[in-house]
Amino acid sequence: MTTPAPGARVLAVLAAAALAAPAAAQGKTELQQDITVKSRPGGPGMAVPPPAASKPVIEEVLRSLDLARDERSPSTTRIRVGGDPARFEKPFPEPPYLALSPANIEALYDSWTFEVFADREPVWRAEGVGLLRERLEWEGQGPTGGLALSPGKSYRYRFTGRRGGRAFTIESEPVRIDSFVHREYVGETRLEVLTSLVFEPDKAVFAKTARPYLEQMAERLRLGEPRPDGTFKLELYVPDARARLAQDRAKALVKRLSDQLVVAHMRVKVALIPETRGESLACFLAATKGPGLRPD
Repeated sequence: MTTPAPGARVLAVLAAAALAAPAAAQGKTELQQDITVKSRPGGPGMAVPPPAASKPVIEEVLRSLDLARDERSPSTTRIRVGGDPARFEKPFPEPPYLALSPANIEALYDSWTFEVFADREPVWRAEGVGLLRERLEWEGQGPTGGLALSPGKSYRYRFTGRRGGRAFTIESEPVRIDSFVHREYVGETRLEVLTSLVFEPDKAVFAKTARPYLEQMAERLRLGEPRPDGTFKLELYVPDARARLAQDRAKALVKRLSDQLVVAHMRVKVALIPETRGESLACFLAATKGPGLRPD
């Protein structure tokens, strides 16, 4: 067998390629190429930062959920009673005895409860919906509107605001009230003081602290309108109205006040009443439009 020369082999290959080109064109052969980029095993990964919201977006979301304000506001805030607490140390301070201003409430709320406690015992409650527009005041009334205040006890309030399942509380500092003024539903004005400030313990002798209280009672009775029968009305609340101590104290009050008012003893009436709110002394000013309510 004769081996073709190298030049002959090249000519044969070129001829075969020329004959194959028309056939490939007729069959429409398509060429494809894989261009997927594959990383080498063990190479460094691509660092992609995590998605993050801008600060204005975060603040807007917190405001819409009312979380930012709640976190800044403590769940319980204690504040002082409105006004000058020292006024309760003076004889017969005027109402209100507890008060809460809307300006003292920073957190938002949809409903609220206002409770008054004597020591730990609840004595009054109010509630509402929406934000407060005016001050909440307690003037000594009970649940039915009658007198719940009694001298010698400490009083405080608790305000609870609620919104969306959350709650916050504002509590006042307790304040001790030994004497007070109360407007009765019949139009009279009641002045009441703790008995221990008027009499020495277990005696019908006036205590050293009695003078300013008895003088104010006499002054207001003198300036006020007279009662229809011309008498001056007082009530002494005692454990036992039949006891000798209670009767002797009533006689001492009649003499002291009649001398201060410069009237006959029979015009000063002291009723002995079984105590239900503690031992105290009260006098009553008839309904008046004059200066008897607030002496200088």
